[in-house]
Amino acid sequence: MVAIVDRPYKNGFANCLLNLNLMVRVLLMFGLAFLVDESYAQCNFKTIGHRGGSSYYFPENTLVSLEQGFIADIYAAEVDVRFTSDSTLVLMHDSYVDRTTNGTGEVADLPLSYIKSLDAGSWKGTQFTGTPVPTLKEALELANRYHKKLYLNMKVFAPKLIAKALIDANVASDIVILDPDDLDKVVTYHKIMPNTPLAYFGDFPADIEDTSFYTLLKNNGAVAIEIPADYILYATDDTYTKMLNMCHSYGLQLWAYTVNDAPYFRILKDFGIEGLETDRPTAATQVFCNNGFGGYFPENRVTGQWDFNQNLMGTIGSKLGIVGDTAVSGQKIIFGTTASFGLPSIEDTQVPIARIPAFDAQHALRFFSNIAPEGIPGVQDCDNTYTLVFDLLKPTGKNAYTSILQTSNNNSDDADFFLKDSINSFGILSQYKGSFKDSTWVRLALVVDLYKEKMDEFLNGDYVGTIALENSKNGRFCLNNNWGVQASNFFSDNDGETNPLFVSSIQLRNYALTVDEIKQLGGPKATKIDKTVWPSVNTVCPEFTDSIKLTSDVNGIHLLAQAGDQVNYKWEMNSGSGWEAISGTAFKSVVSTLTIINHPELLDGYKFRCIAFNECPTVSDEYVFKDITGNNEINDFQNQGFLVYPNPSKKTVTIDFLQSSLKYDISIYSVLGVEVYHQYSVMGKCQVNLSKGTYLVQATNGQTSEYKRLIIKD
Repeated sequence: MVAIVDRPYKNGFANCLLNLNLMVRVLLMFGLAFLVDESYAQCNFKTIGHRGGSSYYFPENTLVSLEQGFIADIYAAEVDVRFTSDSTLVLMHDSYVDRTTNGTGEVADLPLSYIKSLDAGSWKGTQFTGTPVPTLKEALELANRYHKKLYLNMKVFAPKLIAKALIDANVASDIVILDPDDLDKVVTYHKIMPNTPLAYFGDFPADIEDTSFYTLLKNNGAVAIEIPADYILYATDDTYTKMLNMCHSYGLQLWAYTVNDAPYFRILKDFGIEGLETDRPTAATQVFCNNGFGGYFPENRVTGQWDFNQNLMGTIGSKLGIVGDTAVSGQKIIFGTTASFGLPSIEDTQVPIARIPAFDAQHALRFFSNIAPEGIPGVQDCDNTYTLVFDLLKPTGKNAYTSILQTSNNNSDDADFFLKDSINSFGILSQYKGSFKDSTWVRLALVVDLYKEKMDEFLNGDYVGTIALENSKNGRFCLNNNWGVQASNFFSDNDGETNPLFVSSIQLRNYALTVDEIKQLGGPKATKIDKTVWPSVNTVCPEFTDSIKLTSDVNGIHLLAQAGDQVNYKWEMNSGSGWEAISGTAFKSVVSTLTIINHPELLDGYKFRCIAFNECPTVSDEYVFKDITGNNEINDFQNQGFLVYPNPSKKTVTIDFLQSSLKYDISIYSVLGVEVYHQYSVMGKCQVNLSKGTYLVQATNGQTSEYKRLIIKD
């Protein structure tokens, strides 16, 4: 099986063991490695994938995220539902499409044809380019194939449209769970869809033991009450213990939302929560079902980078958006190069840049941080630690102040970081440091740590000074993350304290860079801002006492490294464009094993390494596996030719070629590379019975080959 296996270790050491072959080639190329062995244990706990199944690693509210969540054996996928201008229900969390697609506008004002033309995957990674926005009908059909449920977070109250979608998708009415937030909706939902279960998350009665409250819920189809996790974590009395007991008395369960960090998983487990919404369902299953580690969260990441190559698209993360009417005179962003604007080059190179106008109070350049909350569940909708880096040139302007950062989403307050006067000192709150000349390219870095109530400032890699930000935790300078109002702004101010600027690159990280890391970044570069995440010199790292060992046998290639206790490890891969984390391979002081089909000849030029990823140096470095085939096109998701469902299954699966007129040859391989099933010239559908295990399904039609991983449980 493909697995990360928790086992005891001896002599205070942990082993990193990676067996590499065809399945890992399929999974790792697109960051799809996952926990299977113990995560698929029989467990009554209900893991609910927040925002579409598995949204921490995959684009939220898409069929890609749903399918990966279903394969990870979640109980249900929570999806956010809105209707289009032509009354079609689609999956979209925000009221607008701007954050998660390449489009613009309010969902309710856009027709389905436009929404279907959008790319809902690129913001999460180039490997997801072209992922469409799904309709509720499409999501229902996928859930039905996998024998899973959709938990509908209805952003609009539309019970009749839901009922119609169930009929159109030809699925049972209990495939969905509805989310009434008041008792009137409970009654209405149950009247229209009497066989559809409900999870109530509205207000509670003044008396938490009011029997009429629980009776109404039970008599109208409720199966659970869902509450914010922070209610439990910060409770000052036994209110929620009483609620848990009352739920059990009336045959209801108590669920919580939304938590991603393993320590909070454990607190909720000890309390007795029976279901949980999370962006990291595999990690939650590890903790709740197997008493496992649950991985390391959050990881240090570059969550946004914008390089202004003739557009506002993100090199990493969501695209930038323009707030205000661009037809207003003097408020348009203009793209060009250093040469076309007659500006100095960067490192003797002409680079793409953008001219940002002196925005008035009605205009701004909006950005989404895409920062996952720091781990504290509940009301915390902004992050207290982050780093912003700007490569910019400021011409001589007429205003004394030039806004750089505005955390107020609607530009209703003074900006949070300024350049001041012609000498361009920079800061806030009458604390301005450093200076640079107009019309020169510089790299400014702002390192914000509100837990320490400060912001460190850097110019071209050099420390300039520290701004004291008293009582700032969770306050003004806190950066909106992807749970709250979400957007913040560049270069805007509520009373127009702005000047024109030229920008080459902007980068956002979800953590505070150190002085040494900023020094590594240096000054402005023609290649834009480096995306490397460096080890911290302040981290106490283990001493690696044994050499790295590379062995092979009939089961695959084994990479073995030993390292000290209490360090978080993960695997990374490099397909030629830099090191990338392999999703789901985090472990701590345990053996990590990925057992896959033994076809190393397909690992052309790929490099794999095991690293201690609490900012420690690499454990093992560049082991390269080469081949003669050059086959690097395997894609385990977004396949257009066929589906395999249910997956996971309990013996029998359907291989469905989606009414294609083509004939397919089917091969199914075990984890040892043994072909266990073959069928020629299949059209339409076929069913296959398999024993417990993990498999790779290959379908070939004479023109293309597509692949799906398949899990058979007890």
